[in-house]
Amino acid sequence: MLHAATIDEMFPRAEPMMRPPLPNLKTPVNYALIKQRANHRGIQLTQDHWNVIEFILDFYEHCDDCENARALATLMCQEFAEQGGRKHLYKLFPEGPLCTIHEIANLPPLLYQEDCSSGTRF
Repeated sequence: MLHAATIDEMFPRAEPMMRPPLPNLKTPVNYALIKQRANHRGIQLTQDHWNVIEFILDFYEHCDDCENARALATLMCQEFAEQGGRKHLYKLFPEGPLCTIHEIANLPPLLYQEDCSSGTRF
């Protein structure tokens, strides 16, 4: 008699990949480097910019599997929904909030970080 395989048997769950721990990101030295890199890119950081940057830094400090850009982008849109969500984030970081913040904060690259969307810019 044949045994019907379950979904879990056919597709065993993979162990989550854990990123190597990042050093403490919220240091005066790191903040100074973020400000310097932002100035180099022509971005004058306002309190709104810092709020988004702080959110990303907090995310990295509390996340074990944080390589998925889509998941992070969704969380960011939810967090800043009252200010305008995605539109607000792209007004602050016109070249893309994830790419820009990861570059100026010297964070590791994310999976699916490039958004080849319909080309709509806010």
